Amino acid sequence: MLEPAARAVRPEPANASGTGNGTPDDGTGGIRLVSAIDEKPKSTADLQRVRNVRANPRVTVLVDRYREDWSRLAWLQGRGWARILESDASSYADAVSALEAKYDQYGRHELGDRPIVSIAIGRTVSWGTLADG
Repeated sequence: MLEPAARAVRPEPANASGTGNGTPDDGTGGIRLVSAIDEKPKSTADLQRVRNVRANPRVTVLVDRYREDWSRLAWLQGRGWARILESDASSYADAVSALEAKYDQYGRHELGDRPIVSIAIGRTVSWGTLADG
């Protein structure tokens, strides 16, 4: 499959008016993704993506696989529901551990009290050959 090996996944929250890519199902079961609001410089602490998730939890995630050989191009779109995990949430420590296990850089960041976006993918749509052969 494409998504576990992907290094970059782009969540696309619907905006407050509900527009965005696709309509997710109820997000039960399936794949769970987490995305940190890390300490890299931001122009504001009140981030638009966090406001969007709080206003409308529907989200689409797109994973691209680009290859110079265009016969091996592929993408995977996941549709589901997002929520903001605060540091006191029961699943917060597991989310931080998952991020630190996948990305060495998070071991050097202080995620301790920063919100994390948790996404439950309930439906996927794909194009191309997903097997990395």
